[in-house]
Amino acid sequence: MIICQPPIWPKNPHIQSFLASSRLRLRLLPKEPRFIKQAQQLIIDTELVMLEGVYSPNQGSQLVIILHGWEGSADSTYVQLLAHRLYEAGCSVLRLNMRDHGGTHHMNEALFHSCRIEEMVMALDWIVDRFEYQDISLCGFSLGGNFALRMAAYTEKKLSNVFAISPPINPHNAMLAIQNTRIYHAYFMKKWRRSLQLKQDHFPHLFEGHDWQQESSLADLTADFVVRHTDYPKAEDYFAGYRITPKIIQNIDTDAQIISSWDDPVIPFTDLSTIDRLPQVKIVGTPHGGHCGFIQGLSLHSWVEAHIVKEVCHE
Repeated sequence: MIICQPPIWPKNPHIQSFLASSRLRLRLLPKEPRFIKQAQQLIIDTELVMLEGVYSPNQGSQLVIILHGWEGSADSTYVQLLAHRLYEAGCSVLRLNMRDHGGTHHMNEALFHSCRIEEMVMALDWIVDRFEYQDISLCGFSLGGNFALRMAAYTEKKLSNVFAISPPINPHNAMLAIQNTRIYHAYFMKKWRRSLQLKQDHFPHLFEGHDWQQESSLADLTADFVVRHTDYPKAEDYFAGYRITPKIIQNIDTDAQIISSWDDPVIPFTDLSTIDRLPQVKIVGTPHGGHCGFIQGLSLHSWVEAHIVKEVCHE
């Protein structure tokens, strides 16, 4: 493990986690960011899924694909700020919305769930084939980091770097951490309910006989959702379906970094003890940083953004 001790402040992990996605941090962007001025909507149409991406081409030979977290989007604060930093460093960026995220609920009938790895690998392969960059990196936050690790393990395309920021390693433990902390439980339930309502508005027949609005806990709603909307018989099998196992780590044949703080209130840091110690997969741990935060004082800049730019651009 690589232990980094950047000047993270405030130390409180809950404030750090809040600031990661706070719209307050968008004030760090210039009035008309170049990555937004150059942005092009991209529809990725594969055999399994249609996904939406936001592609900002640049002059260099490097492309970074950025994945948001659960119920986030290509416009999430942490995604936009990383895209800005990378673009200003000379990289092209592609911010990818997963199924049923970023207002794309109408694009596919079947519901999103975290085990839909095959379609994400197909989307990655589609991007690599369409844009012939010499250097392609993949970066994901939270659940997007979990997807990034699995995509790197299953794709046959060549990637230069993979970064997983605060990824759930054992999803069942992550769910329990959210369930047992009132503020996070309320936050994720609110966002998931809103997403499910949007899906029901577009495809009401999918929810016939499913009175999901009555579920008051994340655990109960997840268990009901799994039985009704996935091929898994129970929630335990579903969580196992996207767990980061030693086999997945062993299949990653490119340089990968798993970046996590010791005080992450959503992802237990002890889960990383199951990660195989392989030369190409590094665990970068920081004492503080919360969940996807790593904020450095009143500037509201995140250390993780500067770290990724340095690693990708070899600054």
